[in-house]
Amino acid sequence: MGEGLELFTMGSWVTVLAYLTSAIGVFVGVTGARRVRTTSSDRLRSYWMILAALVSGGVGVWLAMFLPMAGFNVEDSVVRFDTVTIVFSMLVALVSVYVALLVAIPNNGPATLGRTVTGALVLGAGLAGVPFSVLASVRIQGSLTFDPLWVAAAVGLAIVTAVGFLAQVKTADTWPKRLLSSALAGAAVIAVHFLAAASVRVEIDPAVVVSGGIEVFSILFPLFVVGLLLLAVPIVLVLQAPDRLAAELEAESERWAADGPEEPVDGRIY
Repeated sequence: MGEGLELFTMGSWVTVLAYLTSAIGVFVGVTGARRVRTTSSDRLRSYWMILAALVSGGVGVWLAMFLPMAGFNVEDSVVRFDTVTIVFSMLVALVSVYVALLVAIPNNGPATLGRTVTGALVLGAGLAGVPFSVLASVRIQGSLTFDPLWVAAAVGLAIVTAVGFLAQVKTADTWPKRLLSSALAGAAVIAVHFLAAASVRVEIDPAVVVSGGIEVFSILFPLFVVGLLLLAVPIVLVLQAPDRLAAELEAESERWAADGPEEPVDGRIY
């Protein structure tokens, strides 16, 4: 981390909040993504795909990575954020998760290894792109540069995290498995952010005037509230949606009850 750069001016509780936000967002997002794999309706599949991308990308990745920016400060400089770049970073998170799920969970045909690898690379690029685009939105009295070694470390961890996320979608078929893997994924997402932040080098120039931009809490508070509301939607839908196997068994029982046992022939039921 460069001299003059501070990442924890708000205290460690912000990092804990960011971690919990990521873990919960990933957990709910993976639960929604698994619905994509099991639903038989194209329309419902599209709905679950969009919800999974919004929750996983918007909350589990973007919001979780932006929360620690509340503690971001540069000595002897005003810190502001460029709105356009912030919106771009959000789109990177949403689009990368959606495309990765679209590729890795095909509508027709099996999910091959090649599709899974491609989806992981797309998602990994998105996970790495979010913190760097967020950091690129920073406006200070001077300039920011990035150390290539730390950049490479952040990109590598982002790809590993992406592989783990898609593995959850395909294999985490129980709540305990999803809880454990989401806890690990949340830690990995926050680690990617701080590796990216550690790559920042600042050079202060008092002659530079910071024009435009907004303060961090002007973005953070309203979007955090939106993120909480967004989490509620798939949670309610998952709780209301019937278990597929239970529904099939119930339907089979109803059919059997409606048909009734066949008439006995020679004292036996066929």
